[in-house]
Amino acid sequence: MKSRILIFAAALTLLAGCNRGPKEPTRDELAQSIDSIEAPLMQAAMIEAIDTAQGNKLVALYIQFADTYPDDTLSAAYLHRAAQVANGMGLIDDMTTYYDRVIDNYPDYANLDECYYEKGIALDNAGRKEEARKAYQEFLTEYPDHFLANDIQTSLSLLDMSDELLIEYLNKQNK
Repeated sequence: MKSRILIFAAALTLLAGCNRGPKEPTRDELAQSIDSIEAPLMQAAMIEAIDTAQGNKLVALYIQFADTYPDDTLSAAYLHRAAQVANGMGLIDDMTTYYDRVIDNYPDYANLDECYYEKGIALDNAGRKEEARKAYQEFLTEYPDHFLANDIQTSLSLLDMSDELLIEYLNKQNK
């Protein structure tokens, strides 16, 4: 009877080993995959628009890393970069989601101020004025003495201007 139980247990162990899906990449393997795509993509993005297929692949790797290793110090940086790449591809909703993940989950991230700022600018450029206003106000609440605070105040006042008034204002500034 004991030998049957041992054989059954061994068979179950063998079957369990065979049914495993593809092996999840390690932290270092994921980071290496990101590096192999990121460097050439970012170099190309400086010359022209971000390649959508490569951009989507890179964002997916950033998100996979952050989801798999949420406590790793690279996760906040990768989410920040995912937001920047998404913005470069015009994926404003995705960009907002990634910036919000950094803001909500990584309060000690060294470049958190950039996340608030970049989010506001991108929303403003996308014409999403109320969301931009909120992002700008959050920036000013969190970083009232930041060197960009005056620029953000100006951006807030420009949000309410019509296109005609904005052009008039900019023309006066250039004189």
